[in-house]
Amino acid sequence: MPIMIKPQDVERIIAANAPEESNAMNYFTNRPLKNSTHIAVAELEAEYGNVPVIMRGALGVRPETGMSAKVIEPMPIEIDDIFTAVEVDNYERATDQGKQQMIDERIANHLRVVRTTTRALCAQAHRGGIDYMMQAGTAMSRYVVDYGDITGLTFGSNLAGLTIANLIIYLNQLTTAIRDQGVGGPIEFIASLDVFQAIVTAAANQKAFPVSVGVGKVNIAGFEILMDNDTWIDIDNTGAKTTKHMLEPLEIMARATSAGQKLPYLRLDDVVMNQAVPFYAFTKVRSDQRGEDLYVKSKPFPLINRKGIVFGKFQTA
Repeated sequence: MPIMIKPQDVERIIAANAPEESNAMNYFTNRPLKNSTHIAVAELEAEYGNVPVIMRGALGVRPETGMSAKVIEPMPIEIDDIFTAVEVDNYERATDQGKQQMIDERIANHLRVVRTTTRALCAQAHRGGIDYMMQAGTAMSRYVVDYGDITGLTFGSNLAGLTIANLIIYLNQLTTAIRDQGVGGPIEFIASLDVFQAIVTAAANQKAFPVSVGVGKVNIAGFEILMDNDTWIDIDNTGAKTTKHMLEPLEIMARATSAGQKLPYLRLDDVVMNQAVPFYAFTKVRSDQRGEDLYVKSKPFPLINRKGIVFGKFQTA
C-alpha cells in the first residue's frame, strides 16, 4: 500500500502549529491564494506604483527581470525527500494511528522548513529586496528580488546617550517620513536587540513618560516598540553559513500596518495540484522500487509598499 498524503493531513498539521511569532511574517496579515503561477506587472503597478524585479542566479537558472516583461514569476520553495523501502514496509505494518504518526512527523518537519524560508523572505522584503540562497534543481542559486529603495534616516545621537525624550522625537521623525510618502494608518516600530535594550534602560531611568513592558515589546507614551526576533541562515556560493537579522545593529524600523502589504501564495508549478495552496505534499513510488519519493511545494511571495517602511539608525559610539 503506497503512502498517501491527503489534503486533510496537511490541514490538520497546519492547524496544530503554534501561533506565528515572527514579526516579519506577522506584518503580512493579508495572505490571499492567487490561482496563477505569476503576477501581472500591471496589477503591481496599479497597487504599489512600482514593480519588483526578479532575478534568478547562475547555475543553470535562466535570469528573469520583471521590468521588461508583462508578468513576473516568483520562485517556489520545493523540498524533495524520500520514504525508504524500510519506512514504507514499517508503514504497511503499522496501525492506522501509527501510519498517521509517520505522515504527521514527516510533513510537520517540512512545514517548519517552508515556514522558516517564508519568514526569511518576509524579513528581507522589509529592507527592499530579497537575496536568498535556494535550491535550483540539484544546485544552489541566489533568488534575488528588488522592490526598490527604502527610506533611511540617521539620528543625531548614539545609544549611550539615549533619552526617552530624544527617542520620542526620533519616532515622530520616522512617522513623519512615512506620512510624507502618502501612507496613513497605524504605525508600529521594531528595534534591533541593542537598540531595544537601550530603550528599556532609558525607560527605566525616567518617570516623565508612561511605560509598560511585555515579552519582546515595550510601550512608551503610546509608541509600541517590538524587539527584532527574525533571524535566518544565509549560505554563500562557497557553502559558508552566516546568521542574519532583519534589523542590523543600531537600527529601528517604522512600518505602516495598513500600507497594502500582502503575502500571496501562488499556484504551484505542478500538473496535478492546479490551484493555489499555501502548502502541498505528495508521494510517488520510485521507479527503482526502493521506496517512495516525497515532494513538498509552496510559492509565497511577500509584496511590500516600500513607501510604508522607514529605517532609522543611531550614531556609532
